[in-house]
Amino acid sequence: MGKYINPFTDWGFKRLFGQEFSKDLLISFLNDLLEGELHVKDVTFKDKEQISINGFTY
Repeated sequence: MGKYINPFTDWGFKRLFGQEFSKDLLISFLNDLLEGELHVKDVTFKDKEQISINGFTY
């Protein structure tokens, strides 16, 4: 049986779209969501998450 990654979870979305090898897929996905309003040409992946609570970044 094959493995399934749920794109509706934080981990699944990051696994599918948050890596350098899937950059073209992410750009295409974002442009489809924006439907012509804006056009994403490039994305930059950051190493760490920033958690913000009540306006403070930890």
